[in-house]
Amino acid sequence: MTLMVKRTIIMLMFFSIHLNSVLGQVSKANPQNDKFFITNGDTIWYHSKYTWYDSDVDWLMNERTHLHALVDSNLNVLTDFKYRRVTPFYEGFYCAAAKRDGKWGLVNKKGEEVTDFEYSLDPFPCLDTTINKEFFIFEKKENKKGVVDANGNIIIPFKWKNIFYCNYAIFNLSKRRKNYLYYVKTGKIISMSNYRMQTAFDKTGKTVLRDIKSNKYGVIDTSGTIIQPCIYGNRKDAEKFLK
Repeated sequence: MTLMVKRTIIMLMFFSIHLNSVLGQVSKANPQNDKFFITNGDTIWYHSKYTWYDSDVDWLMNERTHLHALVDSNLNVLTDFKYRRVTPFYEGFYCAAAKRDGKWGLVNKKGEEVTDFEYSLDPFPCLDTTINKEFFIFEKKENKKGVVDANGNIIIPFKWKNIFYCNYAIFNLSKRRKNYLYYVKTGKIISMSNYRMQTAFDKTGKTVLRDIKSNKYGVIDTSGTIIQPCIYGNRKDAEKFLK
């Protein structure tokens, strides 16, 4: 093989690698490669941080402006490039969070904005399989938290200091050292002021509870009934009743 032939082969290999890095490949089979292309003089970058495994839509980022737009798996652009930050469409979710003009809101898979963009922080997403609904815990100014669903409906008003998702369409709410359980299915709210849940309800519908006065542990179920009194000084002793 002559030196000229070797140089030609090397140049072809280099060009092939360079071409792949520029054009990339976007598919569910190989989502890790970035996709670059030019539109009106701007370089648009397919952001491989989020893969097609969990959703049939994803985000494109304009490399010059660093703004994002929503696209489908064929790279059909569904929104303008206007979102400064975005979160992925997690598996099973129809909405994701995006930030524009300094505030967060929700965008669905059609590219529709389903909430006002008025929230100060990106939300905590909750997928409840017991009622097949998704919820997002948002925060407004002055540390007021609330819950919004995928249609933009406010499920829990924005007046709580802390909100904790407990599974089974139940949320633990707290403000001014008072705690409550809120049941999405019925709208019922029950006081838990003397107790603190330690974790979300497990697959048996139970979790460990702590009495804040005695600092002892017991077990509560999803109905809000304390099925094991808070008489155990060691949390692990109460956890035995979860089995």
